[in-house]
Amino acid sequence: MRRLCALIAFSLVFATPGLAQEFPVRPVQIIVPSSPGGISDTAARMIGEGLSKMWGQSVVVENRPGGGGSIGTGIARRAKADGYTLLVTTNGEFALNPVIYPNLPYDPNKDFLPLVLATYNKIAVVANAGAPYKTFEEFVAAAKQNPGSISWASAGAGTWNHLAGELLASELGVKLIHVPYKGGGPASTAVAGGDVPIGLLSISSVLPHIKSGKVRVLAVTAKDRSTYDKSWPTVIEKGYANVDATNWVAFFAPNGVPKTVADKIEADVRKVLAQPEFTERLVSMAIEPSGASSKELTQIIIADRARAERVAKEANIRVE
Repeated sequence: MRRLCALIAFSLVFATPGLAQEFPVRPVQIIVPSSPGGISDTAARMIGEGLSKMWGQSVVVENRPGGGGSIGTGIARRAKADGYTLLVTTNGEFALNPVIYPNLPYDPNKDFLPLVLATYNKIAVVANAGAPYKTFEEFVAAAKQNPGSISWASAGAGTWNHLAGELLASELGVKLIHVPYKGGGPASTAVAGGDVPIGLLSISSVLPHIKSGKVRVLAVTAKDRSTYDKSWPTVIEKGYANVDATNWVAFFAPNGVPKTVADKIEADVRKVLAQPEFTERLVSMAIEPSGASSKELTQIIIADRARAERVAKEANIRVE
C-alpha cells in the first residue's frame, strides 16, 4: 500500500512537467485582434508557420478585429490558460489602450502573461513624392511657418502611429492636422495618392509605395535607423531626443498558463526568429526580428505605457 501511495505521489509531482514537455499535442490557436494584412497578422502567420513545422501541429490564426484591438484581446483573456490559445498583438493593446479607453474588457496587468517580443515595426515620417518638402528639415520649417496647415495620416485614432504623430508634433512645437484612417494600408494609399501630404506609418505598411517612388521617407521615429535602409535618418539624429515611438508585435498567453509551457513557447518563437532565412524574409519586408524575453517585454510595456500616458494627456487622446 505504501509503495502504491508513493507511486501515486511521484506521478502527481511529475505530471505537469510531463504534459508541458509534450506540448503541443493538438492544434494551437493564435488570436490576432486586428484585420488580416496588418503588422500583427503578418507576424502571427509567419511565425505560426515556423512553429507549425517545429511542433508538427497546426497553428491557426483567427482575426478578431474591433474596438482598437480590445475585442479580440478580451476574447483571448477568456481562453483556457493551457497554451493552446495565444494572443499576438501590439503595444497598442497593452501600453496605449489602458490609457485612452475608459472600459477595457481585459486587464493588461493581470489577465495576460507576456511571452516574447517577436518583431519591431518601425514608424517613419513619410511624405508624398509631390509634396514641397524633400527633407525632414524642410517639413519642420513648413510646419513652423504655417501652423495648422499640414495634415498627416495615421493607421487610426488611438493607434501607436497616432501616438507617434502627436509625440512628434509636441517635440517639434508645431500644430499638425491628424487624419485617421482604418488601417495602415488605407493611410499609406492616401499619402501615396496625395490625399494627405504626410504620414506617420509603419515602414512595412508603406513600403510598396516607397519602392514605387510615390512616397519618400523623411525620418524614422526610433532610436536606431531601419535595417531595411540605413540611409534614412532618425528624428533623434535631427535633434529631437524624445521622439522614440516604435510599433512592436508580441506573443501573450492568458495568465495562469503553466510555466514550462510558457517557457517552451518563448524558446520556440525565439528559435523561429533566429533562423537566417526567416530573418532575411522579415528584413526584406522592413520588419525587424526581436526575440526579447518575457522579462524584457514586461519592462518595455511599462516604459511604453509611461510614454503613452504623457503624450495622450498632452494631446487629449481618448476614445469613448
